[in-house]
Amino acid sequence: MTRRPLPMLGPAGAKGAEADDPLELVGVPVAVDEATFDEMARCLVEEYVRDGWDDAHLLALFRSPFYAGLHVIWRRRGEAWVRRLMATTRVRWGRPDPGTSDPPAQGAPRGAPR
Repeated sequence: MTRRPLPMLGPAGAKGAEADDPLELVGVPVAVDEATFDEMARCLVEEYVRDGWDDAHLLALFRSPFYAGLHVIWRRRGEAWVRRLMATTRVRWGRPDPGTSDPPAQGAPRGAPR
């Protein structure tokens, strides 16, 4: 570990809190093209699949308006697109849906859609 100062961090307490500081997170919309939107969807699905979520619970997040990032994907692309994305992600990472008890078909790659 070096003792070099990090340029992005100022000294602790360099700016004191002010009475009108909102002290809350503020989201800002950012315009993106379709390729960026699809990549965001792939990254989110990959994270949940690799974390062990089953398809039923993951799809419930997509359907819920309280999960805005996932819900906008579901609304724009549709449930069939989301299901295909989950299936291809499971195949890519070799992570079958833990919510299904059916064994994979003989000769099918692990995690392949049944």
